[in-house]
Amino acid sequence: MGDSARSFDDVSFGKRIQQLRREQGLTQRLVASKLGIDFTYLSKLENDRGEAPGEETIRGLAAILEVDAEELLALAGKVPAELRQRAVHDREFAMLLRKLPTLSDDALARLYRDAGIHRRHK
Repeated sequence: MGDSARSFDDVSFGKRIQQLRREQGLTQRLVASKLGIDFTYLSKLENDRGEAPGEETIRGLAAILEVDAEELLALAGKVPAELRQRAVHDREFAMLLRKLPTLSDDALARLYRDAGIHRRHK
């Protein structure tokens, strides 16, 4: 299985954008220029130094690197605004989110199935 086909579960946000950039044959300077950021900042991102950028920057990276923005947003640990809003207004939803990390693999598998999420095999 090639690098581009493997699951992103085992790679960091920075390494994934670096991998995608290299697969496209793009330089850091070119990507940074298209994105409107300094190439040294892109280098820091690729080396997982500092915080991940904001959602707009990540979506821009996804467009340039021709990848699903949701993949990069997930790798960066970004939580959608709609999720935060729902948690603010729905106590049970907020409690569910707080319990998710402690659920068993079987319980998570049921949630994924019920939500129509096709889990990638590790």
